[in-house]
Amino acid sequence: MKRYGCLSFLLVLVLCLRLGAWASPLTVTAHADHEALPASASSARSIYQVESTWTTADAQPLRLEHLQGKVQVLAMVYTTCESACPIIVSLMQRIAAALPPELHSQVGFVLVTLDPVRDTPSVLSAYSVKMRLDPASWSLLSGRPADVMELAMLLGITYKRDRSGGFIHTNRLTVLNKVGEIVYRHEGLHQDLTSTLEAIRWAAQY
Repeated sequence: MKRYGCLSFLLVLVLCLRLGAWASPLTVTAHADHEALPASASSARSIYQVESTWTTADAQPLRLEHLQGKVQVLAMVYTTCESACPIIVSLMQRIAAALPPELHSQVGFVLVTLDPVRDTPSVLSAYSVKMRLDPASWSLLSGRPADVMELAMLLGITYKRDRSGGFIHTNRLTVLNKVGEIVYRHEGLHQDLTSTLEAIRWAAQY
């Protein structure tokens, strides 16, 4: 078992290193000369390579690869958070409201809980109603703690429990293109979404 655990850790580390070379915050202009990838393309830089299975707010299993075909705006939060997480969700709602009509069907929003023990599918479903998140556009996911940790590593997100039972975590929105590659990171809780919207518009073209 120890050997298996080491091998699993090494596999995650190798994938993180492959992703890390390109996953730093990017500007849209940095992609101007890149060849567009078709939405069905398999990319070595895609986070959709992970083999974990997640659970939706409807208690349905979901592999991340099933998110491909749309630009996804993803954040890692938890439902009992009363400080940063509501602001993160609010920023995502502002992004959704600012999208032109022609992009509504091309962009999805994903919330992955950092607290899968407490954030069960029923809790996520209630949170979706509370925050008025349209299930046609929003996916709320929970997973095994090890899978949450793996995804956080791939996204460059750190988190740890605090004394109150909540989490201290990176505040970040990640924009994924249609094949699951990171094309932009909105860092922190600042309110200027201009670059984030530009990145989404760019990614939606391909």
